[in-house]
Amino acid sequence: LGDEAVHIGSRLLDVRQPTEYEQGHLPGARLIPISDISLKLHDMDPQRTTIVYCRTGNRSLSAASLLMSAGFKNILNMEGGIVRYNGITASGPLEAGMFCFPESLSPGQLTAVAWFLEDGAITFLESILNDSDSGEIDTLLKELIAEKKAHKETLEKLYADLTGRSPSAGFPGDVLDVPDEGIMTGCIKVSTALQWAAGKELSEVLELMISFAANAYDLYLKLGRAVASDEARRVFTVLYGEELRRVQRISSVYESMLRK
Repeated sequence: LGDEAVHIGSRLLDVRQPTEYEQGHLPGARLIPISDISLKLHDMDPQRTTIVYCRTGNRSLSAASLLMSAGFKNILNMEGGIVRYNGITASGPLEAGMFCFPESLSPGQLTAVAWFLEDGAITFLESILNDSDSGEIDTLLKELIAEKKAHKETLEKLYADLTGRSPSAGFPGDVLDVPDEGIMTGCIKVSTALQWAAGKELSEVLELMISFAANAYDLYLKLGRAVASDEARRVFTVLYGEELRRVQRISSVYESMLRK
């Protein structure tokens, strides 16, 4: 995204953390950390062109997806983020942010999709935990893994309520066509995410985790709109609220790390 795309009347939205913003930002950019976007929607014009950026384009892609889900039409993501804008070659973020299963699936199948994506997230987090030697990060990872496992149990119960049958040993492969390898929200293969994270600083991995949590928030928001069942809508509402708090918690740890 070059200067020619920043036309009169457009808004520059910086979705990084306050510390990052203080260290340098694009002229005229408004700071709204990705963890606060859902709280600031009422203060933004959905008809106005909004150009979203972060450090490398990872969080901003998730933020753009959140804004589009909220009805914002004219959203542009600054690919490569402020790093590329400054002329530094960026390795490029993972292409995250999209919902990779059709919303035309039945409520039971949508619940199975969510279960499958949560399972992929657990695999990713457990691998990161095994390679981590940071006490603060380890505590966070263990909490996230426990919460994701609780989400799987919630989704299993919801599936049983919606379909009248409990998940089998082959779940969810027996109710919909899922890949053989793990996938996370944003349509990211677990293996691809782990390959990207190998050798990266913990701060970079945390940035990626913020994006994944934001994608999960967006997923449950979409699922809540896609189902007719009041019970399913209630469960998905609870889950997207928990994912929003997760975005905020990981962002807080990330902010603390930046200040050290």
